[in-house]
Amino acid sequence: MELQWSIQKALKYGAKKLKEQGIPRPLLESEILLGFVLRQPRVALHCNFETTIQPFWLESFKKLILRRSHHEPIEYLVESVSFYGEELYVSYGALIPRPETEILVQKALDLIVRKSCTRIAEIGVGSGAISVLLASKNPKLEFHASDISPEALFNAYVNRVRFGAENLTLHRSAYLDFNKALKIPFDLLLANPPYIKEGEILPPTLRFEPQNALFGGKRGYEMLLHIIQLSFDCKIPFLICEMGYNQKESVESYLQTLPHKSLEFYQDFAGLNRGFVVEF
Repeated sequence: MELQWSIQKALKYGAKKLKEQGIPRPLLESEILLGFVLRQPRVALHCNFETTIQPFWLESFKKLILRRSHHEPIEYLVESVSFYGEELYVSYGALIPRPETEILVQKALDLIVRKSCTRIAEIGVGSGAISVLLASKNPKLEFHASDISPEALFNAYVNRVRFGAENLTLHRSAYLDFNKALKIPFDLLLANPPYIKEGEILPPTLRFEPQNALFGGKRGYEMLLHIIQLSFDCKIPFLICEMGYNQKESVESYLQTLPHKSLEFYQDFAGLNRGFVVEF
């Protein structure tokens, strides 16, 4: 058995294994995983193709390639995800932030400025992608975010520390239950709740993500409607919420039963309905 491998040989090995299992961008992902193991940027790998990899690091790399070939999300393997121009910590137990959620962040940033919001809440903080970034960009404002998952709250806490978001308070709580005692008059409520219909067939990588952060009930939109009602009952003037591409009619129909000033739907990068902004 050959004991010494160069960086170039390892990259080719990784790319071949990933390609055989239908992983998109196999060479790129091989580079990302080897760079993670060696703590080197991808460009450094290309500048040191002939460098020999120590056996311990090579075995670590091969183990990651094997796990990725089983469709484990690469974000979990390297404990990092690119989101809104930043690198966030993410690990098992927290949903991996998606690019379409960046639109929700931008909508929130715009509304915070336009409507002078000072107290913002988020339901289902997950990795903290939304609240941590918003809080770090608005250090004078007050942010509160809840989640029922200890693993998700750990992710959010790590990112809170990483980005210095000291104005964000995390709560282990369902919905806004934490505010029953605090009675904070929030100006804006944010949520990216589970909105996939139970029983829907998902891509292989999603089986590694927390299922309670994906499935929203038998119809998929149950939590969406509950959050809308909660925002109305708690007299929170603005709600920004992500939703499934096929849930516009359900949201519109439900809001017809509640007095509100305006309702705007927004689309994702594929042109599909992906969220809404409502003013009560």
